[in-house]
Amino acid sequence: MTNKIHTYQAVFLLDNEEVRKGFNQAKDWVQACLEKHNVDVKVLRLWGERALAYPIGSRQRATYLLGWVEASGEAVNEAKREMYLVGPAFRIMFLRADEIPAEEMAFGIEAIDDSAVEVPDEIEEFEMIEEDVAEEAAESKTEEKTEENIDEQAGEKAADSSDESEAVAAGEENKEN
Repeated sequence: MTNKIHTYQAVFLLDNEEVRKGFNQAKDWVQACLEKHNVDVKVLRLWGERALAYPIGSRQRATYLLGWVEASGEAVNEAKREMYLVGPAFRIMFLRADEIPAEEMAFGIEAIDDSAVEVPDEIEEFEMIEEDVAEEAAESKTEEKTEENIDEQAGEKAADSSDESEAVAAGEENKEN
């Protein structure tokens, strides 16, 4: 059985703590790991630093590294296994593609000065959101209790009025007798 070579677009989410130590060090580790497993790296470039859609562990932000590679599926799987065990990449995705776009090939393996990569401190965005949700839930419960009290009071008034109606009806019945 032959291992057919495919083209893949790859995205690596790098831990910002590792990127603060040096973007090039993290990028070089990813490149070395790929090449160790016979993955031919054509493009590897900084895609940007941004907030994650949801927290992953204690991480709320990550630095995205975009790559275009050529390799067999087996080589890609071996590289992914190693990256998930060690290294600065905590999430990895490979997507098969027909070819590498020319505009991406122009980037090549991007050399960037570490000082040009800005990694903000972790922002407690998710904690603030959780607090807001908790406040809204508390307000909602208060509103529900108020509505329940109104319903109970209306129920009590209805019961009182039906008791009165029964008493009036009983009184009228007694008068007739």
